[in-house]
Amino acid sequence: MTELKPSTRKDKKYMVAHDNKTIHFGAKGMRDYTLMNDKSSKFYEPSKEVREKVKKNYQTRHRKDPINTPFTAGSLSYYLLWNKPTLKASIRDYNKRFKTNIKL
Repeated sequence: MTELKPSTRKDKKYMVAHDNKTIHFGAKGMRDYTLMNDKSSKFYEPSKEVREKVKKNYQTRHRKDPINTPFTAGSLSYYLLWNKPTLKASIRDYNKRFKTNIKL
């Protein structure tokens, strides 16, 4: 099992330890798709249309990142923070996609 935890770096949101390596990802203080869908977040966006447009723009910008390899900062950000409306749903999708076992 691999655990997703808050990052110990002040400028990153999360970290995952895998194969004796710790991957920190997500810029702290910046919005992501999961936060834009969370009504309790300061980044909440009430318009689904706007949320989807921002998500599409992010995914277009990062399409050439190493997103098809599990346990890279690029793939973790792309599939955990910018994939599904909730972090929990994104983790489920990531685990299925890459046959991993990340837990909150």
